[in-house]
Amino acid sequence: MKKDGVHRRSHLAIYWVSVLYCFIIMEEDSKERTIITDIPGVDEVVKKSKHAYIIFLSGPLIGKVHLIKDGSVIVGRAPDVDIPINDLGISRHHISLISEKNSVLVRDLGSTNGTFVNGKRITERELNDGDKIQISSSTIIKFAYQDQVEDIFHNELYKMATIDPLTGAYNKRFFTNRLKEEFSYALRKNIPLTLIMMDLDMFKKVNDNFGHPAGDFALGHLATLTRTVIRNEDIFARFGGEEFAIILKSTELKGAGILCERLRRLIEESEFKFEEQILPITISIGFATLHDKNFKDFETLLQEADNMLYQSKNNGRNRVTSSTL
Repeated sequence: MKKDGVHRRSHLAIYWVSVLYCFIIMEEDSKERTIITDIPGVDEVVKKSKHAYIIFLSGPLIGKVHLIKDGSVIVGRAPDVDIPINDLGISRHHISLISEKNSVLVRDLGSTNGTFVNGKRITERELNDGDKIQISSSTIIKFAYQDQVEDIFHNELYKMATIDPLTGAYNKRFFTNRLKEEFSYALRKNIPLTLIMMDLDMFKKVNDNFGHPAGDFALGHLATLTRTVIRNEDIFARFGGEEFAIILKSTELKGAGILCERLRRLIEESEFKFEEQILPITISIGFATLHDKNFKDFETLLQEADNMLYQSKNNGRNRVTSSTL
């Protein structure tokens, strides 16, 4: 045993002497010449170590995952494409996904309604991890680099169950469950809770006059602007169609009114520019506040906030109405 220990120490000493010698040689060399080494970027290393996938976040193929191999993959409505989708808003040959040299390009194939990456219309673009590709009002695709397909399912299935893919806001199911929980907590602790309901004004005319891609852009941009006004702990959701909802924790009626008016004015004054066209976007807002146990359950609070929203719309739109209860 003693001899083995001596041998190990000897080998270790030789190793460190060798390392020190290498550093001395490198130091001497550095005095005589400059060595330039090309180090690949982190993104390239990630791309080489992971595989490219597309995940269908919404539409007829929701939940489907497709590995992008070398070459070209055609997506469209025609039965002869690589990934056929039964969606009337998609052209027969809508896009191609081209994988080459550790990158993936998306190319629009002259589609009728266009291809949008992260809300911007494209003809061709290199995809980055997390990019969202929209090819119709209902079909949205996420591009991702992953080392194993199981990772995608773990990450994306939760998002698909809770997040609206178009706006990034929570979906109605998740929101309703959270409203029930937050209402019960606020009622039990006797703390205020405000529910805001808001709706894009004349949204059908936006779709009819500018097209559904423009309407989708308006919804997404509205969600982006809304997130600049609310707090991280507030719960923001797409309640359905062009209707959104916000839960404001520990917020009294007066404070909620200030926030609602600020949000209404922000939307009115912001430019919703889609492909060189300015969209006429305003919102109507209604809200109600739980205080002193004035609502018996979350359904009555929701109904009251919804009633206030419709008062705003019936009284001319682009305004805020609060409950007096």
